[in-house]
Amino acid sequence: MNLFCKKILLIPIILVISSCGYTLRGSINVPNNVTEISVSSEEYSPIVNSINKILVSNNIEVTNSKNKSLNRIIIVSERFDRRQLSMSITGRVNEYELIYTVNFQINSPLEKSSTDSITLYRDYSFDENNIMGNSDREAYIQNQMMSTASTLIFHKLIAKINNSN
Repeated sequence: MNLFCKKILLIPIILVISSCGYTLRGSINVPNNVTEISVSSEEYSPIVNSINKILVSNNIEVTNSKNKSLNRIIIVSERFDRRQLSMSITGRVNEYELIYTVNFQINSPLEKSSTDSITLYRDYSFDENNIMGNSDREAYIQNQMMSTASTLIFHKLIAKINNSN
């Protein structure tokens, strides 16, 4: 009898979750009319590769065409900065903060373009006795920051496309 009650209770819970519009994290509804997007940068930028992977995984063809009839993502600039966050009593650095800034444009075919930016902050503790581990950790955090920024740019692109429809 207890198993039967659990099954009966499970059905309303599933209905409530599905009716409220709940979707899994990371899933996004891409409009069907979006089949090709141009992604470009003035100079080499690893974030372009990250954005391309997201677009391809959502079944969108990627091009570097400057065709104004396409939706376009243009990476204007990107910059990593590092600053000291805290110091020990002896005057040595304990923590660093990484700051990643990306300036980009999302151009729709019929709309005027505007430059937008994303700034991300991450910190990590620094151990002067483990220099190799610190540089590996910093590179890993930089890659994660680029991945986060490319996801945010993709979401802004989809929101702009949905608002223009």
